Amino acid sequence: MDKGELRKKYSKLREGIKNRDEKDKKIRESLKNLEIYKNAKSVFIFISYKSEVDTKEIINMILKDGKKLLVPLVKNREMIAVEVKGIDDLEPNKMGILEPKEGKEVVDVDLTITPGLAFDKDGYRLGYGGGFYDKFFAKVETIRMGIGYSEQILGKLAHEEYDIPLNYLLTDEGFIRFGAK
Repeated sequence: MDKGELRKKYSKLREGIKNRDEKDKKIRESLKNLEIYKNAKSVFIFISYKSEVDTKEIINMILKDGKKLLVPLVKNREMIAVEVKGIDDLEPNKMGILEPKEGKEVVDVDLTITPGLAFDKDGYRLGYGGGFYDKFFAKVETIRMGIGYSEQILGKLAHEEYDIPLNYLLTDEGFIRFGAK
């Protein structure tokens, strides 16, 4: 199966996941108790879209915990981390995804929380095909953690030499550590 077919398959699988609110709550509660979250002064997190793990409450938690909230802004086919004070600082882009109108790039990022359509046992993720996170990870030193549902984990994903694996994956069924970090 090529990556396009895998994206269709796992998009459909993710859309069909049941008990989403309960699973989102488990992920949020687990995140709050992780040392890598507790120790992070800045957290770069995606704004959930469609059937992704809901990050709106996580964003509120990050702010309540006094951490610097960083969110993606895509400029010239490149994703940068931009500091915002909350969801109200965002507006829908042409794809309907909330993002800041503008902002200065931040490269001091303690923890990056990334979405994915599927995750494998080696820490590789299947994204949407833009390579945004791999390019970001290539230039910013950060802890790389995916969040998703347990149904999104599979044995092995084909990956390219430029694909950068995650350090961790957090799902509704637990926390997985992939490599040294």
